[in-house]
Amino acid sequence: MTRRLMVTWMSAFLVWVLVLSGGTAPAGTLDEIIAGAKKEGTVSLKLRSGFTPKSMGRLEKEIRDKFGVDLKVKFVPTGSMPKDVAQASMEQKTGAPSTYDLLTFMSNHVTLANKAGIMEKIDWKPLITADTNPEVVLENPALQGAIISFTGHLGLIYNTEKIPADQVPRTLSGLADPRWKGKLGVFTYQGGWARWARIMGKEKVYNDLRAILKNGAVGGRYSDVFNRFLINEVWLGLLSSVYLKMAQDKGMPVAWQDLDFSERQNFSVVVLKGAQHPNAAKLVAVYLASPQGARFTLEESGAGNLYYPGNFEHDISSQAKKQGIPEHSLASYPGLLEFHLSKDYRNWQKEIKLIVDSGGER
Repeated sequence: MTRRLMVTWMSAFLVWVLVLSGGTAPAGTLDEIIAGAKKEGTVSLKLRSGFTPKSMGRLEKEIRDKFGVDLKVKFVPTGSMPKDVAQASMEQKTGAPSTYDLLTFMSNHVTLANKAGIMEKIDWKPLITADTNPEVVLENPALQGAIISFTGHLGLIYNTEKIPADQVPRTLSGLADPRWKGKLGVFTYQGGWARWARIMGKEKVYNDLRAILKNGAVGGRYSDVFNRFLINEVWLGLLSSVYLKMAQDKGMPVAWQDLDFSERQNFSVVVLKGAQHPNAAKLVAVYLASPQGARFTLEESGAGNLYYPGNFEHDISSQAKKQGIPEHSLASYPGLLEFHLSKDYRNWQKEIKLIVDSGGER
């Protein structure tokens, strides 16, 4: 037996053993995944809540048109990502079949899922289509197996009829200027403020937040701040970028401005270990990461993708680069992902809650 024949035989044997033992065989080529997805015929997904059951009809058509695979898509909107990690972990520990094949996570939840051992650590680079931006596959080892399907930012939306672009604040401390007294709304989610404190400095962010609140800023959930923005009760809102598009869709005169830095948020899909339809799940993930998938996600759920032109997320990223504003994310900023999973992160959130609850007096 030649050496080449021996290597080929051993590779086939290992794959056979993995299949019989219930393990995970190598991902294979995209053609092999397509062939496997055709046999499976269905897939169960948890995707962004902006999608609807009607959107899945379009997804089925576009998968069929792009890959020649007829899939029946079962869809549930994403709710609590930590609960999704816990549910998948419990199913695997008890030997129950996975309820879902594909889940949607932010980067910190991907790390939790990897630590729990519930997701496939797939090398997506050989599988993505030729037109897919390879940057949708993150290089951080803690995020191995995730592939980006949409993105977000945290920053400032403002009413362009009320505030000229050259007068819009570009720093966090600038939001405490007396001219914005009663005209500013800010999110009060402690996690976002804690991340900013880790990047910009704890005391600076804490002091800026106190000054902003004392200056009469309206605090609340994203939806609370956005509703006040829609009725012109506030002219500026510190929000997630999806609210920029929501305001644009409502015909509001609105624009975006990053502050001291641009916070990039990556939302990825992951294939669960023990997925009942693993090839179909991989195929959907490859599609969602492609430019066609990005357009589908934008048009059906309102979420953009900064890795492709022609949407508000890409525009925000391009504006930050033009203005010389640095971009950071959980995956790229040194130590930020680890901080997000640390005891300090939890403690800082408690401290920030005291500041928010006291209106900046503590």
